[in-house]
Amino acid sequence: MRTGSCNRLTMVGSAQMGVTNLAAYVAATVGRPGRVEQVAGGSAVASAVPVANGYVNAGFRTDGTVPAATFLDGVRSAFAGVGSPYVVWAESTDDELLSAAVEAGGGADDTHTPAMVAAERVRLSSGIEIRRVTDPADRAAFARLCEDGYGIPGLAWLLDSQGCFDAPGATWAIAASGSTDLGVGCGYSDGSTGGIYYVATPPGHRGQGAAAAVTAWLTNGLLDAGASQVTLQASEAGRPVYERLGFTTSGSFLRHTFPAPR
Repeated sequence: MRTGSCNRLTMVGSAQMGVTNLAAYVAATVGRPGRVEQVAGGSAVASAVPVANGYVNAGFRTDGTVPAATFLDGVRSAFAGVGSPYVVWAESTDDELLSAAVEAGGGADDTHTPAMVAAERVRLSSGIEIRRVTDPADRAAFARLCEDGYGIPGLAWLLDSQGCFDAPGATWAIAASGSTDLGVGCGYSDGSTGGIYYVATPPGHRGQGAAAAVTAWLTNGLLDAGASQVTLQASEAGRPVYERLGFTTSGSFLRHTFPAPR
């Protein structure tokens, strides 16, 4: 395991805030009916659904002063208690954690997930209307649009069955044009930082500005409510949309998948 000077990874600034907000968001959504455990160096969130997904069952390192191997041992122990596979998020520059994850048997996903941040209100001129999800019909519409947008069968069931829409600190929103719902997004505040999640547009509605509109609306709402900055984990395809809104790339994340511990 490489250590070197990686204790510089006290994870300051945007990267730390981003992974801390992500950890809190996963805990507030699928973690409530599941299990949230604080481990040395971070946390482990296990949902009631045994799938390896970074937003469903995952370990988050938020304190780089704790050795990576110690953190990974804690995450493994937490998931041994529920018998589920899981994902560990790592900064792409965190050589210590990346090396330790491979040595611990994690399967590396070489796809870099851009970590993006905005600290000022977003200006967007659009005819798209945004409405907050407030009732069962809106919840069903959000879940359906999200599943269609991501192309992940069962995602609508997950959002509803795990009580995600009741997560404290979360705002769920739908972008629409007239009577047609186009896309969705969720904003989450952990008290100091805002995060944007589940931005999705089904294939038939893309190119109309729904993702940009809902992201702008959520970002401004989080900043107005007191967040010092708003973070998100983008895809490479979505990065240009967020850059046009004023988000900048502060780094990137890699994910390692671990089988269910025996």
